[in-house]
Amino acid sequence: MDRGIVANPEPPSINPSNPAGSAASIPINKTLTQVCLVKRDDQNPPIDYPNNYNHFAGARFIIECGIKLKASVLTIATAAHYYHKFFATASLDDYDPYQIGSTCIYLASKVEDDDIKIRDIINVGISCVRRGEPALSLEPYFAMRDSVIQAELLLMRVLQFKLKVDLPHRYLLHYLKSLEDWLGEDTFRSIPIVQLAWTIIQDIYHSDIVLHYSPQLIAATIINLTLQVYGVVVPGCDEINDHPWYSVLHPDCSATNVWDLQTKVIHVYKQENDLVFVS
Repeated sequence: MDRGIVANPEPPSINPSNPAGSAASIPINKTLTQVCLVKRDDQNPPIDYPNNYNHFAGARFIIECGIKLKASVLTIATAAHYYHKFFATASLDDYDPYQIGSTCIYLASKVEDDDIKIRDIINVGISCVRRGEPALSLEPYFAMRDSVIQAELLLMRVLQFKLKVDLPHRYLLHYLKSLEDWLGEDTFRSIPIVQLAWTIIQDIYHSDIVLHYSPQLIAATIINLTLQVYGVVVPGCDEINDHPWYSVLHPDCSATNVWDLQTKVIHVYKQENDLVFVS
């Protein structure tokens, strides 16, 4: 996965008067959402996209292009959501995943008010798919540009023009802030809970599980998985009797749902083993 994700360790500024299940007015820390995305070649070897014609690679293409375009985390997540939503009804036999991926980035950048030019999206996308080859000349470039614009109209129709996505990122930050008050600042300073949770929430967009679970459940599951990785125990938590700490966050956050989704999140990481990398 994209291990080169480094989040600002400072906790987000969140209004504690908001209920835990609501994120409509939760302000996202600007610095945290514009995290520094650092490329580490030893951990992120380049993907041979033409030899990886599947949805995992399609989502990775969006993430890689988003990083290179310096897109915001929310733009990348929205684009990946669009991608999975599109291919929930469309087939790889009919549409090129990398053209659709570029189109998803283009549309998401508009929705999230991220200043990314279509020229840059096309050039970065081509450089990822055709590594080492020269940039497109004018005629192929304009043909590709027209294709992306036409695909954008198709994408919006498939999405039924419902373009604003309720992402789990807001809930994650709100829950982390509440948990920091519960566990104490010393725990959050000594253990990189925020950083790992922020990494996992971006990695899960390799999968379409983001379509099938509520953003509140996704956020709670990621935090619980992070706490388990570092062996952090929440005081008063009793999962055996179905009274885990996260049950107060949202009705979807039952122990059964969290453990079920946690298994699927772990499975996302195993899918990377099937990718073909550039030799």
